[in-house]
Amino acid sequence: MPKEIYLVKVGMNMTEGVVEEWYIADGATVDKGELLYRLETEKVNLDVDAETSGIVKHLVGEGVTMKPGDVVGYIYAADEAIPDVLPQAQAAAVESVAESAPVAASPARPAASSTVDGRILSSPAARRLAGELNVDIAALNGSGPGGRIVEADVQAAAHAARPAAPSPSSPMARKLARELGVDLAQVRGTGPGGRITKEDVERAAAAPPAAPVFASGEDRVVPVRGMRKTIAARMFESLHSSAQLTMDMDANMDDAVKLRNQLVDEWQDEGVRPTYTDLVIRAAAKALEKHPLMNSVFGETEMTLRGDINVGMAVALGEGLIVPVVRHANRLSMKELARESARLAEAAREGTLTPDDLQDGTFTVSALGMFGVDAFTPIINAPQSGILGVNRLRDDLKWVGEVPMKTQVMRLSLTWDHRALDGAPAAQFLATVRELLEAPFRLLV
Repeated sequence: MPKEIYLVKVGMNMTEGVVEEWYIADGATVDKGELLYRLETEKVNLDVDAETSGIVKHLVGEGVTMKPGDVVGYIYAADEAIPDVLPQAQAAAVESVAESAPVAASPARPAASSTVDGRILSSPAARRLAGELNVDIAALNGSGPGGRIVEADVQAAAHAARPAAPSPSSPMARKLARELGVDLAQVRGTGPGGRITKEDVERAAAAPPAAPVFASGEDRVVPVRGMRKTIAARMFESLHSSAQLTMDMDANMDDAVKLRNQLVDEWQDEGVRPTYTDLVIRAAAKALEKHPLMNSVFGETEMTLRGDINVGMAVALGEGLIVPVVRHANRLSMKELARESARLAEAAREGTLTPDDLQDGTFTVSALGMFGVDAFTPIINAPQSGILGVNRLRDDLKWVGEVPMKTQVMRLSLTWDHRALDGAPAAQFLATVRELLEAPFRLLV
């Protein structure tokens, strides 16, 4: 009997997913433990390993939306007859990641090659960047786990590339080209070694101009699935199932800037580089201890005040937005928090987040300051009751007596669920965050 290949269920809340990419072609042979397919879910993408060796037959193609536990293919033994029509097996829910061996990062492989049986091991972020920078990813050797190609490999290849040298040309040809307005880059040289001559320039100048080519404005239909589909559904549901309001408050960041610079210097040998968002996450976590209503879930007949403080941090990706969670953020030291947030951000970009990294958030921080944003209206990550937007650090003036002095200010944008708490307690929570940022040494204790 063939071994079924299931669409793995990742976490209790997964409702659908797709085989984003088959790593093993239909009819090809796979060894136990090899990467079999790339799973795309509403929250996270994972590589799934083969549970047994044999010949792979696809039941569904790439990009088809399926339910967790659905059969997407089979693995036949080498001596087993493969029918012309594959059986349509019943779905058998696969409840845990461990049972079907999806892995967040590929197992260790020799670093000398990033290709296994013709398949390129690379992160989604690396493939996306390679497309943007026009880098041939197949020509790269990966420096990631098991030889996996990561963003840094693509960036290094892009920096190493050099534009081709222009064709050689004679001094007379260059002089004539300037006089006639001819672009030598568009001229094909007929002299020795492809050298551009005076005659080549004259022919180029006499040639009729090419008719302009205008690109047709054809529409392009893009399927809505995976992360984009989930984001759309959850944002719509969040706005239509809660009473959301937003308020803004400015925080003086002069002392926070000094503290961050000091911590960057002190911790650089340990590879820890705290960001302003880290300071805000730490301040929000401490403020949630004082204002538990902001750390609640509102239900039809009751409210749940969450016992843990787990702060989600929104990370923008090319294909959408993902929110890994800093667990027990109020219990972490500033250094531990900065290290954990850096780990989560890198894992999000490389597509190696685990289901545990994405679960049990009780409050969210979303930063758009790096894009020059002064204020925005973040949408609550349901069923949470609040989300804090972090805006850019900007110069402002403050008055010391009658003397104006330059200062640095950050606007904080808080969206909260008015069903869970009113405007006054929401403002008090935001004021506590501001006070902690304005006296930031309190964040170290």
